[in-house]
Amino acid sequence: MINVFYTDHKVNQTVTQFLSKSQKYPLDHISKYNFSKKSLFASYGILRGVEEIIKKQNNYIYMDHGYLNASARKFNADKSTLVKLDGHIRLLRDDLYFNQNYLNYDKNRFNKLNIDLHDLNKKGNYILLSVPSENTSKFLNLKNWTENTIKEIKKFTDREVITHNKFSKTPLTDLLDNAFAFVSCQSTAGFISITKGIPAYFTHSSLKKFGDLKNINNRTLNHELLYAAANSQWKLKEFFSDEFKSYIDKITI
Repeated sequence: MINVFYTDHKVNQTVTQFLSKSQKYPLDHISKYNFSKKSLFASYGILRGVEEIIKKQNNYIYMDHGYLNASARKFNADKSTLVKLDGHIRLLRDDLYFNQNYLNYDKNRFNKLNIDLHDLNKKGNYILLSVPSENTSKFLNLKNWTENTIKEIKKFTDREVITHNKFSKTPLTDLLDNAFAFVSCQSTAGFISITKGIPAYFTHSSLKKFGDLKNINNRTLNHELLYAAANSQWKLKEFFSDEFKSYIDKITI
């Protein structure tokens, strides 16, 4: 049994209602949740009470913005976010980034995204380091992550390291033009980087298998990461499809 819970955030409320209605799952406010090992907790994002539950529950369905062709977001200077829910939503079992027990590398869903895969960018000269958001750092307990990751990078390359976050004035796309490699904990910008011909490397355990810092000089474009991502994300209208139902069944076995 999957029980869906919504918070007081509009985006969360919209996505959870779609999941509940499409699959006929019970829906209730997060304040009504009681810990139970017999049912899967499902919600969107990690804020407004969700974080505490999934850390203790370890038996959950997690939803968030998609990896590729996600809904457009605008990050304001006051750290507020504007979101249009016209893109993809990732939906996972017991993880925030990938289904560890169901990784599907079939290319069909990725091909339908009509994303051009660029050849390896041979003119790159610096390492672009994506700094995790404040909420992500807190959730993953990433104390001194930026400093520690730069030290780790320097073990394998003497190239300049340039830091970037979602509030930076210079757009990510501009910085990627001359990047040798992209490094992050778990940023979905790494997926975009690969499509642009820039190899991506990660420090989070769920993603290191697709790009480990120790291999940063090998400059491999791991397209399997993109294929697996495309098979783990869905548009809201797809929630009512047989394909989505089949996916839910496979990750909740």
